[in-house]
Amino acid sequence: MKNVCRLLWPTVVLLTLPLVAMADSWKDEGGHGREYKEKYWDGNCKVERKFKKHGEVEEKRKCKGHVEPEVMYAPAPPVIVTPGITIHGTVRIPQ
Repeated sequence: MKNVCRLLWPTVVLLTLPLVAMADSWKDEGGHGREYKEKYWDGNCKVERKFKKHGEVEEKRKCKGHVEPEVMYAPAPPVIVTPGITIHGTVRIPQ
């Protein structure tokens, strides 16, 4: 009896694997796609997307407050140091 169970168990597993592989988690029992909702923030705007059946997408944006422009700073100009000896920033002895 133990030998029959040892031979039967792998056969049952091999026969059920194709059924598990054919299962599609994105479809419901009717064969149609599921609806899906997604919410996230884009800057100061709240975005809500609804993915409906048959590929339809609905998007709503709700923005709060005034959008401040980004402040851009120019990089400082490079400092060029000439070779030589400077005494107290006034006297320069070139080399």
